[in-house]
Amino acid sequence: MGISYVFLVLLPKLAEIQSAIDLDSGTDPLLPAGLHVYLAALAGFVVFLLVAKKDLAEDRLGLGQKPSGTTLLVASVFGLYNAQIGFLLGDWPFASLLGYFGLTFAFGMHFIGINYHLWKHYPRRYCRYFRGIFSLCLMLGWLAAFLSDQLGPVFKFSTLFVVGGIIITAIREEIPPKEAANIPYFLLTVTATSLFIVFTEILLARGQ
Repeated sequence: MGISYVFLVLLPKLAEIQSAIDLDSGTDPLLPAGLHVYLAALAGFVVFLLVAKKDLAEDRLGLGQKPSGTTLLVASVFGLYNAQIGFLLGDWPFASLLGYFGLTFAFGMHFIGINYHLWKHYPRRYCRYFRGIFSLCLMLGWLAAFLSDQLGPVFKFSTLFVVGGIIITAIREEIPPKEAANIPYFLLTVTATSLFIVFTEILLARGQ
């Protein structure tokens, strides 16, 4: 689910943000090629990879250990990401219930994959902190969609801060080591989820 989501949802969202920057800019851009958003996302990817790689499984060392910078980074990135999804679900028009339920189901499956990955690496921290933080952020994002119409651009641009973590998580979760690789299952999963995302996008576009 994660790989398909990255290519069919996250990358188009980055293109949308870059287009908004190009339209709103009244002066010549710093980078004529219009790569501001992609460079910011790449920087976030590199930072998240370096920090997370340093101590991804620290949770296994002891129950009483204080959360490190890595743990706080993971909680912040995925907490913000959950708030984004909550805002999107709350802000989405209800013109097509079928498309809306399809969107909700797709994100539900996406959350299962991401949370399983985090629980596997942080079994104690996830049950003790992450689960509650992520649920709270999801609800706060959903409530924010009803309380303010001005937060849409804020949540949209916050994608730059989370896209690196989402891409890394998707790659780690869906592309296993060589000895555990199951190519037919991987291809089947990518194909099925891609078709589902495309079908859901079509339903949502028709409902708007």
